[in-house]
Amino acid sequence: MNALHRLSIRARITMGTLLLAAVFFGAVFFVVREQVDQIMQNAAFEVLQHDATPFETAIQQEPNDRGDKPGEGQLVAVINPAGKTETSTLPTPVTANMARLDLAATGPQQLAAGGSTYLVAVETVQTRTGDWTIISARNQDESALVLSDLTTGLILGLGALTLLFGVVSWRLIGAALHPVTRLRRSAEVIIASGTDELLPLGPAKDEITDLARTLNRLIEDLRASAARERQLVSDASHELRTPLAVLQAQLELLRTGNRSSIDSDIAAAQRATTRLTKLVENLLELSRLDAGPLPTPTTIGALVEEAGEAIDRVRLRATNDDVRIDLITPDHADHAALIAMPALLYGQVLDNLLSNALHALDGKGQITATITLDPPDLITLVTDNGPGIDPEFLPQAFDRFSQEDKVRGSANGSGLGLAIVAAAAASVNGTVTLENAAPTGLIVRLTIPAPRKRPASKERPAPASRGDGT
Repeated sequence: MNALHRLSIRARITMGTLLLAAVFFGAVFFVVREQVDQIMQNAAFEVLQHDATPFETAIQQEPNDRGDKPGEGQLVAVINPAGKTETSTLPTPVTANMARLDLAATGPQQLAAGGSTYLVAVETVQTRTGDWTIISARNQDESALVLSDLTTGLILGLGALTLLFGVVSWRLIGAALHPVTRLRRSAEVIIASGTDELLPLGPAKDEITDLARTLNRLIEDLRASAARERQLVSDASHELRTPLAVLQAQLELLRTGNRSSIDSDIAAAQRATTRLTKLVENLLELSRLDAGPLPTPTTIGALVEEAGEAIDRVRLRATNDDVRIDLITPDHADHAALIAMPALLYGQVLDNLLSNALHALDGKGQITATITLDPPDLITLVTDNGPGIDPEFLPQAFDRFSQEDKVRGSANGSGLGLAIVAAAAASVNGTVTLENAAPTGLIVRLTIPAPRKRPASKERPAPASRGDGT
């Protein structure tokens, strides 16, 4: 079996078709041979009955008249009611083995005698004086020779047809697999050259063309993923380089600088370290979200409770600001109904959105988080009356490390907060949109669907990291 698996698809399919052809033509051989043999047996038996008919007629009309003698080549014996042979042209070997015949049988009988095989027919004629027996025979050696020649011809002919079928199958399968070979060679060229070309599409609208289209989509996705990864590494390196440089300079000042400013230098170093920690946590969270779908969903009640905790956290951060932060939840909701997003991830998403809104207000304004139900979806709106987002920046708002040059997005941000929100929504097949409010402010709409089915695995805890205020 292992050796068969090492063969090419073309060879395996050809071998399979050859096997099917051999079985089919083998069945044809046996059916044809048996049919011809049966036809020859029936024809010979009819001839034997025809040879016995004149004698049967003569005995029925005149029991004392034995009829004419058998014709040339006819092997016939007439036995009277007393068991005496009146007329016989049967060969001596047949006569010597007549005791092996069943005289009461009405069908053809085979009798081997003298190195030959004879087909024998027995007819019984009833008369007033008793039952007469007419035995007619025919040498089957010639029929056997004809059957043997037919067998040889069938074997040669059907064998040639089987081989021809194999050759045709090999050519047809090769022609059918030629587009696959062309795709493989094109893929090898693309790999070797590193070009941005795609696999060629054939003119036919068949499965191979569909395969090429699917592979092209896969290649495009892989290239886009590789480009995003390169961009992520580049952006992360850029973002990490600045706080690291600042931290290195501050540590150098701590070592060689004015000792009187050591407290402020340590505080600045701590801020740089905090930013580095948030950046690394956000990068890890994005990698987890990109790794695959999250497991077990949670209930609406758990999400509402998590939203309340997120509101408390942002209120604690805004203690010294003139900012009003409200949470509006549905009054009549089935709190046991399931929603696809885990509670901790939902809290992290709200942390990012609320932190963004708080940074945009710059110490004064209002933030409202509204949770509504549009069965089977749960919709969360986070609105503020800040300056909004530049319409030209809206298409890039969810890109990683993208930040607006104006007020929205603190200088301490890394441009990953909204990217985490978008990745979290996509991981549960949800959506998130941004829209400037009138006259000022921003509306973030997060839609989370119900789960497709209840997963069997336990919920994977979301990371403990919260938003970075981007």
